[in-house]
Amino acid sequence: MWKNALEVKEDMVTSGVIPDTVTWSSLISACANAGLVEQAIKLFDEMLEAGGQPNSRCFNILLHACVEACQYDRAFRLFKSWKERGSEQTTSDDNLNSSDDSLAVHHTRVTSRPYSHLTMGVPFRPTTSTYNILMKACGADYYRAKALMDEMKTLGLSPNQISWSILIDVCGGSGNVAGAIQILRSLHETGIQPDVVAYTTAIKICVKHKKPKLAFMLFAEMKKYQIKPNLVTYKTILTARSRYGSLQEVQQSLAVYQQMRKAGYKPNDYYLKQLIEEWCEGVLQNEHQNEGQFSSRITDFGPQSMLLEKVAEHLQDSNAESLSIDLQGLTKVEARIIVLAVLRKIKEKYIAGNSMEDDVSIILGLQELGSDVIKGESDGVKEAVIRLLEHDLGLQVFAAGSRSGRGKGSRMYSSSIGETIERSESKQASESPTRRPMVLQRLKVTRESLHHWLQKKMESSPSSITTTTTTQ
Repeated sequence: MWKNALEVKEDMVTSGVIPDTVTWSSLISACANAGLVEQAIKLFDEMLEAGGQPNSRCFNILLHACVEACQYDRAFRLFKSWKERGSEQTTSDDNLNSSDDSLAVHHTRVTSRPYSHLTMGVPFRPTTSTYNILMKACGADYYRAKALMDEMKTLGLSPNQISWSILIDVCGGSGNVAGAIQILRSLHETGIQPDVVAYTTAIKICVKHKKPKLAFMLFAEMKKYQIKPNLVTYKTILTARSRYGSLQEVQQSLAVYQQMRKAGYKPNDYYLKQLIEEWCEGVLQNEHQNEGQFSSRITDFGPQSMLLEKVAEHLQDSNAESLSIDLQGLTKVEARIIVLAVLRKIKEKYIAGNSMEDDVSIILGLQELGSDVIKGESDGVKEAVIRLLEHDLGLQVFAAGSRSGRGKGSRMYSSSIGETIERSESKQASESPTRRPMVLQRLKVTRESLHHWLQKKMESSPSSITTTTTTQ
């Protein structure tokens, strides 16, 4: 693109057409966007030779090009040279190095680079964007960035939301998380409404310095002020924790995940799925001596997996009284995670003083009498779940809903799902008398078995029931 732009410029010169300020600005911008800082500055000098008068956009483009190329010192040298008073300046690096620290709006005399011979007066009036660019060049030097903002104010320029976001970022980059949050708070106090960029910047700082609780607090504050998170906000907050310690932390992240999907964003849930899996597998830590056995577990759930939605559904506080686990349509791995998630929820509720009041019902799917096929059940789910519950956890499992099973079983399940299925069965039977009756196949884990398992875990490893404390 920049080559085409230069070719057009040469054609204009050949044809005797003199480029105006807009044309020069576009040419400089094309080279700057391509990372060609030297070429951009060369075009700036050619503009001066041709008698062009650069506007603030031209100056800002050059400064931005330097900052993007990590030539921070050069950006500051250019800025100072353009503001020099009373002496003839050039844009060559030698003269830039000799510029003083005067920072004010002046009419600057600038010559071209060493290959140029004309000296021209160039009016330079910094704008808010100019200072924003220079603040970005401060890196983690908060005091230098703050000085630029103060200077901006003395020149009658008002810092905008971008200015404040950059200052927050610089302050956080210096390691001063509290200071960054204080800047955000000060915006409200001065009557300035922080935007999504300011909040996202502050949340990034909290995540970087491993302060997840503070990050989630800021995220909740955004909702309070009706500031809609963007894709970057959601992605950042979902990486706030590197592991989960409590049910509340999992519920918190899953709630954000659901908000993200509702807002129309397509999340990359791989990271969150791995954390959820590790948290769920923590139920088995007492059953295995090696607690790190599951920490490196990596499962590919596939792009179409609805695992997180299922986990969120089963862990909602509104389902606190429901001890029904629906595994219909899930793979063996997903079914395992859902079962472990519910068991960990039960465990944490039990530790908090909530006793078991009912059995746990695990829904596998519908089965015709006399058939071995369960509709809605993926291959091997039933066997995998029974092996997990009986072999890995030592729980007692019974079949419920069929005439054959591992124990007597019972139709102890009467939730809305069961009622819907039973009504559907009655309707199907009336419409098609020859159709075989359908039975909802379930597994049952008794309340007594769960109570014994929970007591055993508490007695064998008291320290394991302590909820992991996340760093504030």
